[in-house]
Amino acid sequence: MVSQTSGYDNGIYPYGVRTYFSWYAGGRAATGNVVSPSDFSSLTGWGQIYPQVGVSNVAANVYLKDYRVYVHLTSGGWQLVQDQATNSIGGRRFVADFSNNSSSEMSLVVESDGSVRMDSPASGYNNHFWIEPRGSYAPGTVDGVFSLAQLRTDDASANLIANFGADWWRNTSAPYLYVDGVFVNNPGIGMGTWVKLTTTYQYFFFTTMTKSQLQAEPPPLR
Repeated sequence: MVSQTSGYDNGIYPYGVRTYFSWYAGGRAATGNVVSPSDFSSLTGWGQIYPQVGVSNVAANVYLKDYRVYVHLTSGGWQLVQDQATNSIGGRRFVADFSNNSSSEMSLVVESDGSVRMDSPASGYNNHFWIEPRGSYAPGTVDGVFSLAQLRTDDASANLIANFGADWWRNTSAPYLYVDGVFVNNPGIGMGTWVKLTTTYQYFFFTTMTKSQLQAEPPPLR
């Protein structure tokens, strides 16, 4: 869990993202926004999938299941705030570097087993998805986040990579607002290291907690 959110550069990179972007080599969970702003009461977990730089990319399907987001309470304990089993998966296909926030519709199909199927992104684009509606908690009660999900592709030749992250939201209905380089209503919490998709499900984690914190109070895994 910790290694996937340590910011470690494991040598795989997202196609179409500018190399000078801070998250080109994967991001750190701790970006200065680990603790929820005191007047915020919501968050959303999200993930993104890219073709890998330097290898061939063929079209394939990607499957997402068991996506859950928890918050850690300042009083101790974990609170489940988003769960794919009872919530929906939304998303759009964005230009790889999010230039002008340009995006288009992305097919998200719920399979009979509850997983969500999506087409792989073409070069120059990503699959950016999230759980909806936003999760809620009492303001001033949250000091950390933990999420987990499983992903797989049906073709290893697709050479796809992914990571997960989350954003705080002012509340469950606050609009997206970007002013002078600042995400006013949804400051980013962070994101994880890039991990390559395989044809079998594997877990993807995102957490703002340290190894010692997780050992002292393990998050729910089921």
